[in-house]
Amino acid sequence: MSSAQPKSRGRVLVVLHDELLNGATISVLRAVPLLEEQGWQFGFWVPQPGPAANFLRKRGAQVLGEARPIVSGFEALREPPGAWRRLSATPGYLRRFSKAVRAVAPQLVHSNSLYSYAEALTARAIGVPTILHVHDMAPESRKLAIARWVCRTGVNRTVAVSEACAASYAIDDWAPEVVYEAAPIPAKPAPARDNPRPFVVGTVGVISKRKGSDIFVGAARQVLPEKRDIEFRLVGEPTDPLDRDWGMDVLQAAAAAGIRHSPRVEVLEELRTWDAFVLPSRKDPFPIVMLEAMASGLPVIGTAVDGISEQLTSETGILIEPESPTALANAIRELSAMSVEVRRAMGLAARERVSSHFDLARQARGLDGVYRRLAAHG
Repeated sequence: MSSAQPKSRGRVLVVLHDELLNGATISVLRAVPLLEEQGWQFGFWVPQPGPAANFLRKRGAQVLGEARPIVSGFEALREPPGAWRRLSATPGYLRRFSKAVRAVAPQLVHSNSLYSYAEALTARAIGVPTILHVHDMAPESRKLAIARWVCRTGVNRTVAVSEACAASYAIDDWAPEVVYEAAPIPAKPAPARDNPRPFVVGTVGVISKRKGSDIFVGAARQVLPEKRDIEFRLVGEPTDPLDRDWGMDVLQAAAAAGIRHSPRVEVLEELRTWDAFVLPSRKDPFPIVMLEAMASGLPVIGTAVDGISEQLTSETGILIEPESPTALANAIRELSAMSVEVRRAMGLAARERVSSHFDLARQARGLDGVYRRLAAHG
């Protein structure tokens, strides 16, 4: 996808498990141009049709793939076209994937998400060095042992997006290598407005339990009756099939509370119109939207869970307890009452933290090192 022509280090086949342009996909695609500058060439196996395949094809990338019958969990298995058709289609799907891998003959396979485990195991089985890149916390269920086995034994290398993420897959003295996710740094920070009316606070993400969308709505319900000079914005759609009905109920509650909802936006442009960003996740390995808000120079509020605790410091934002609309409401009140000077300083400190710890060049260097070691030693 880059026009540079450095000395070739080899071809990488990136496997995406979701037809949508989700956070894990965006994260790795942002690093690809920098990795191409190091001499890596890329092809992509992507479920299609869908937005991810369309995005890559428009950029001239090699795009392979087909509809993916594999899902995680019994509830998801019952989603259309149904369990029997999914299960019966899986062997043929993996045979065609295996054939495509042999035809591409990559130096290595980069399987991007725990949920692309089936493709990762298949690539490893036919002798292609394989990385499993986990952007997900390990499942808290009987699937945990299987997930840890896949990461430790089923593939050549496993990369995690944060220390918290890596620790959730750890076995004895082994844990995945950490390569932090990253975000681009806008040329200018979002303007800090003096005494904004309304004070705009929002969240971005899939409308889901794990992102705490209902907690955001609950906080708005507490704040809006007393402070009509605060505007709440909710960006996202209920695209997780297991939370779809729940998510529609949350959106109805958001509308009733007076929250402005947008299904999708250009995130970096939208953030420039906000005064604060919040992410009340219940579970989150290392959300790139938090990094995007920080890089935009916004003061931020996040729950003290998983990788969010690695992103924020006391200088860059406010960490709150999870599962608490009241804690979130109080933090929003606190932030909206701060002077413009304090909010600006917090936002600039957040921007500097992304620049110094979580920039794209650092992420690309980390992945380049993993690629080189795997290509050299397996």
